Amino acid sequence: MKIDFRKIEVTDLEGNKSTFDVSKELGNTIYNNTTDLGELEFAQEAYKHGEVEVDSEKAEIVRKYMEVGRFFARIKKGVFDLLDSINNEK
Repeated sequence: MKIDFRKIEVTDLEGNKSTFDVSKELGNTIYNNTTDLGELEFAQEAYKHGEVEVDSEKAEIVRKYMEVGRFFARIKKGVFDLLDSINNEK
């Protein structure tokens, strides 16, 4: 499944929806914290292109680094909801 990290949909307390671009921050977080070359390549792709193919393995990478980074809970929820849909496709 392709995820565009430039357009993460979040909902505020009143139910209003908006989008956030987390591609650069996510890419930087992975890039600066990984020891794995595959994760490094994924970080570069997310940073440069924003929209990337995410399978269940990459979904777990994103989850791991969303916890390492300084992402607000409502943005994590928006990303995690997308990642959950990948895991539910199986």
